[in-house]
Amino acid sequence: MSRNQHNVEVFRDEIIAAAAELRAVARAEQDKQRIEVADWLDEQFIGISDPRDLHEATRNALTLYQGGMGSFQDVGNGASSHAVSRLRSALVSGLDAGVRDS
Repeated sequence: MSRNQHNVEVFRDEIIAAAAELRAVARAEQDKQRIEVADWLDEQFIGISDPRDLHEATRNALTLYQGGMGSFQDVGNGASSHAVSRLRSALVSGLDAGVRDS
């Protein structure tokens, strides 16, 4: 396994873990929309091993922070705020990794 592939997997795994945290909080809050977003994120990131694919997936996922359906503009409490912040940080790091390693 190349160093770049390992790095991609580390960033990808953190994004997937952040999506899992988001899903858990969304289930506790019965927030169907965010559960669906977490599921969508899994579909986008599971199996990614190429820096360019990571870059593209993170760029697409970061559109969630721009408003509209599935937006993260509104977080209701500390748990959801933490999950959303963790996800955003993981995505930004993944985007940086994709740019750096491609």
